[in-house]
Amino acid sequence: MHLFRRHRLSTFAAALLAAPLVLGAVPVATGSASALGGVDAPAELTFVAKVNVGEQSACTGTLVDPQWVLTAASCFAADGKLSAGKPAVATTVTVGRTDLAQTGGSVQQALWLVPHADRDLVLVRLAARVTDPAVKPVRLATTPTVAGEELVQAGFGRTKTEWVPDKLHTGTFTVAATTSTTVDLNGSDTATVCKGDAGGPALRTVNGITELVAVNSRSSQGGCLGIDPAETRTGAVDTRVDDLGTWVKEVFSREKITPADIDGDAKDDLVLQRIDGSVVVHRNLGSSFGAGTVMSAGWSRFLTGTDMGRLYFADITGDGKADLIVHGTDGNIAVRKNMGTYFDGGTHWSAGWGRFVTGTDMGRLYFADITGDGKADLIVHGTDGNIAVRKNMGTYFDGGTHWSAGWGRFVTGTDMGRLYFADITGDGKADLIVHGTDGNVSVRKNMGTYFDGGTHWSAGWGRFVTGTDMGRLRFGDATGDGKADLFVHTIGDGKVAVRKNMGTYFDGGTVMITL
Repeated sequence: MHLFRRHRLSTFAAALLAAPLVLGAVPVATGSASALGGVDAPAELTFVAKVNVGEQSACTGTLVDPQWVLTAASCFAADGKLSAGKPAVATTVTVGRTDLAQTGGSVQQALWLVPHADRDLVLVRLAARVTDPAVKPVRLATTPTVAGEELVQAGFGRTKTEWVPDKLHTGTFTVAATTSTTVDLNGSDTATVCKGDAGGPALRTVNGITELVAVNSRSSQGGCLGIDPAETRTGAVDTRVDDLGTWVKEVFSREKITPADIDGDAKDDLVLQRIDGSVVVHRNLGSSFGAGTVMSAGWSRFLTGTDMGRLYFADITGDGKADLIVHGTDGNIAVRKNMGTYFDGGTHWSAGWGRFVTGTDMGRLYFADITGDGKADLIVHGTDGNIAVRKNMGTYFDGGTHWSAGWGRFVTGTDMGRLYFADITGDGKADLIVHGTDGNVSVRKNMGTYFDGGTHWSAGWGRFVTGTDMGRLRFGDATGDGKADLFVHTIGDGKVAVRKNMGTYFDGGTVMITL
């Protein structure tokens, strides 16, 4: 059996098939269309992508989000063993063209790779969002295939007569069996997965909506151009994706925004921690956030808090400009001073916080000006429910004072809710903001040594608590009036809307940027 994973291109070699992940609603062709026979795919399959890995290799992929393509990890590593990071060679992704000889669609560089831990899958982060309204991501299936079900495979790979076809092809396959991680498919003399189809999608239509069920991993390739004519088997093995919705959403949500005044104009800018480790600052222009500028790099292992640590942005030095705070899994906290266009090399401020990085061990840390002196303090939120404030002493944080209790189920964001600290009332001192899984947002005013009983400010935010569902909430002063506003970052469309602080509630909001 000629199983294939990665394919090198020579003068006569074939391009690999791109496989998109389905998050949108697109019709799929059915019937006798065949990859082997070279039958062209319908124009609606614009979510299928061609992934060129350097100049010597190529695959197919599927657009599953405006900024993400799903394909096979074996397209980038012959053994399928791939680490997260920048592609080893320049990788170009073309999406929105079922005929590569035509123009249109989007051609993007691959910025970052996020492989699945134990399946032949990788999410490819594009350098920019695909904004063409005619190119819609495909929806991920949520139920497994069953024996006898027919699926449509699509790809840009080799056919019976062409080495490197320009046009996308499709073929109908029948499910032979489904395991916990794979789907075995039976082909036919008119439907075979060939070289160049690796990473391509297996699709089905449910109530008129196209779903991505699986991604091609390997095939027998019987009948494909260049294969021994004695090989007549046409079966394929695909990787299941119908049970990976949580993983996909978690990857999408790794990129974080933080409102923070980087330029010192009293209005919070938007700081984006990008998955490639860049810290990108989008300056507050009043009614929008401007184009991003990279202010620091090399922080890809500080995104989730589960690897080397976590980053925060707050004014530690009291000069009106937010600094970069590095909280390592070694327990150390270092402050990298804002130098205007970059952060300096850092100074050690505190130690012993190794069990407060993820929030799932002893607790979580926050940084905000609780005392009203213009310098951010260290707030310790323990899993025991206690909140203590460690005052900023200029070069270190003091031993701390107890401020509140009963918040043990608000540490991770996966239980009863999440806490934030920002100056909502405009008195220069950060208040406690409680975001419950019931969707309510309430403000507990800073009373100098404790937070009061709280006032309801907003509702309907139940799907914004974990950050892996519809998005995340943040709080910062976007308008420059000294009172923190509500920032809503939706991960599906990448929009960041600011809901202005109206004194007792937040207004309906204005979209200020799409990331």
